[in-house]
Amino acid sequence: MNESITDRATVTACVSCGHDALYVQKDFNRQVGLVIVGIGIATSIYFFARSQPIFAMIALGLTAVVDFLAYSLVPDVTVCYSCHAVYRGFSRNPEHEAFDLKKLEKYGGRPPRGTL
Repeated sequence: MNESITDRATVTACVSCGHDALYVQKDFNRQVGLVIVGIGIATSIYFFARSQPIFAMIALGLTAVVDFLAYSLVPDVTVCYSCHAVYRGFSRNPEHEAFDLKKLEKYGGRPPRGTL
């Protein structure tokens, strides 16, 4: 444990592997999100098939509202690029940005510090 986690409740380095390459994402189950969008699309297709385009657009609009509310209400988590450890319940570190594929290619699967 480093002092940033114990004193400030902020993650600056991964406790599991020691890397300082971390990113922030929403703590939301992707499968649940896909189910929400799938239900919205299926409902919209149903109304389009019945020649009710207004209801189809309402269904898509409600799906977008539900998705926005879920995005707004779900807290952020910090994730390690190297070992994919997830840190919940900590303050957001302003140095950590959203996921970047280039950083994953650079840091992902790298051996822990001190083992080289």
